[in-house]
Amino acid sequence: MLQVIRERLGGVSAYYNLENPLHLSLFNEGYTSFIRQNSALLVFIDEFQYCKNISSIFKAIHDLNPEIKLYASGSSSLEIQAHLKESLAGRKIERNIFPLTFAEWLQSYDSALLPLPLPGEISSVDIGEKYRSALIPFIRFGAMPGLLQYQTEIDKREYLHGIYQTYIAKDIKSFLKNESILSFSKMISYLAVHNGTLLNKNTLSTICGESSRQIDKYIDILEGTFTIALVRPLSQNKGKELVKKPKYYLYDQGVLNSILQDFRERTLRKDSGTINEQFVYWELRKNLDIRYTIHFWRTSDGKEVDFVLEKDRQYLPIEVKSAWPEGKIPPGILHFFAYYPETLQACVLYDGKEITIHHGHRTVNFLPLYKSSMITMQ
Repeated sequence: MLQVIRERLGGVSAYYNLENPLHLSLFNEGYTSFIRQNSALLVFIDEFQYCKNISSIFKAIHDLNPEIKLYASGSSSLEIQAHLKESLAGRKIERNIFPLTFAEWLQSYDSALLPLPLPGEISSVDIGEKYRSALIPFIRFGAMPGLLQYQTEIDKREYLHGIYQTYIAKDIKSFLKNESILSFSKMISYLAVHNGTLLNKNTLSTICGESSRQIDKYIDILEGTFTIALVRPLSQNKGKELVKKPKYYLYDQGVLNSILQDFRERTLRKDSGTINEQFVYWELRKNLDIRYTIHFWRTSDGKEVDFVLEKDRQYLPIEVKSAWPEGKIPPGILHFFAYYPETLQACVLYDGKEITIHHGHRTVNFLPLYKSSMITMQ
């Protein structure tokens, strides 16, 4: 990613990868060593978490050499936080780099389908079918950028298997003792099978044979290494909103399918509903800005909505469906309206046509799944 940014910005620049021992030694010697040997005003540093004193170098460069602009990336937020010991408040802008969005992936798959039509734009049945067809390989193999270089199914599956094996063999070993890796692997397998459900730490403790404290550590590692994302429940203390456990989703459907060893199309799988949810969640997460928070909503008596967008204390309930009658409002959304009468909008994402209906003073938009990234709040 840094190399791509470097090429697009152009000009004279320097690139360092701290997995390279020679590059790492330069930074391990400190700020003075770096300044002596670097002449570029635009500097790119990949895998910066390998240098234990990197934050003091960043701080010194920012304060003493403000003409130098740094772009730094790392692959593990846990290691990044461990090594950013100096406060960089006011000196940095952070960005999380996610796997590809559906629109980004289309640039390589079929750029003629870009840009994606906005909600409300009329698109022909033929064009809509092309988007639905494009979703099949995107969801099947996932959104890891490295996949774009492979054409055959076997090459893609080997690549995804390698990502998972490298994660266990390399990234996790720096956080866990060898005897814990087996139980950690058991937990990932369990989470993969139950992807999109509530995170039950007691069940995980039993499955892994580990204490609740160790399970908490495992979950921190999974979040910190960008393996799972937790979705918190929405609750305004309205009596029956008693569900407190978060839901979770693994970061990439292709890696998830590799763990499950199941690359069948979603229409052939029992977990097709969860696969659709996974796609929608990540399309939202990758495209929404800092103003938005994603929740889910569930009451103790079984009423639920898959996702709720929150922006400035206003809510947008979102239901994800596959086969669903056109124009029929899902019960979960109707219950949400009753709990939150101030809600003005709702959205149903499904494998059907785009329509808009009104329920009293509220608007309910029915959108095809491929337009998930277009959802915003008025």
